[in-house]
Amino acid sequence: MLFKFSSADIHDTTLIDCATGAVAFRTTTSSPQRARSFSQSTLASSSKSQENLATGDPNQRTTFLEDSTGRAVAEITWEENHASSIHIGEQTLQGTAELFDAAFVKILPDETLLPTRMEYTWRMTPNSLTLLDDDGDVIGTMHQNCVAANGRLMPATRNGVGHDYFQVDTLPEDELHEIIVCYLLLNTLRDRLNSITKNVYGQKKDPLARLRRRATRSMARLRESFRRAPS
Repeated sequence: MLFKFSSADIHDTTLIDCATGAVAFRTTTSSPQRARSFSQSTLASSSKSQENLATGDPNQRTTFLEDSTGRAVAEITWEENHASSIHIGEQTLQGTAELFDAAFVKILPDETLLPTRMEYTWRMTPNSLTLLDDDGDVIGTMHQNCVAANGRLMPATRNGVGHDYFQVDTLPEDELHEIIVCYLLLNTLRDRLNSITKNVYGQKKDPLARLRRRATRSMARLRESFRRAPS
C-alpha cells in the first residue's frame, strides 16, 4: 500500500491511496471543544483527558485519525507537545510508554531502533524512517518530498515541491491504524532522538568513559520522558 499525504502538516492532512486515488484516511487536529467520536466506555478510562475537555485546557489538542467514511478509528490527546492519551479502536493507552518499548530502544551512531508493542521496529536516521518486522525485513518506508512519475517515486527537484509518501505492506486493519498512529508520533519524536544521537556520538574526541556517561544520561532522560508520555 502506498499513501500520499496531501499536505506537509501530517496532523491535518488527507492520506490518499495511490492505487485507487481515493481517500483512505484523514487526520484532523482540534481544540478540546470538539466532541469525540469514541464510545463513552472508552472515554471513561481517561479521567484526566475528560477533565481537561471540561475545563477547555488551552494547552490540550486532539488529533483524530478517520477512515474513508469519516469514522474516528484512533485519537491522540496532546498536552502541549506531549501525547498524554492515545485511543486506538476500543483500546486506551496512557501515552507513548504503552505504544513503544523504550526499555529496548537502541541509539547507534547512524540510526535509532525503536521497538513497538506489536513486535515491529521503527528504524530512524536523520533522513529516513522505515518499519521492520520481527525478522528485520523492511515492511514500511517513508518517502519525503517526492513526485510520482511513470509509476515510480522520484525525489523532487526542490524542497516543498513534492509530497510525502508512506509505503507499507498489507497489514490487518487494526495494525494499520496503530502503525499510522506511530507514524504521526514519530514525525515529531525523530528530531529528539536524532539530537540524542548527536549528543552521544558527535564528540569523537571525548574519552570513552565520558561517552558512556553521556549515553547513560541521554537514555535515562529518554526513558523517563516515555514514562511521562512524550509525543
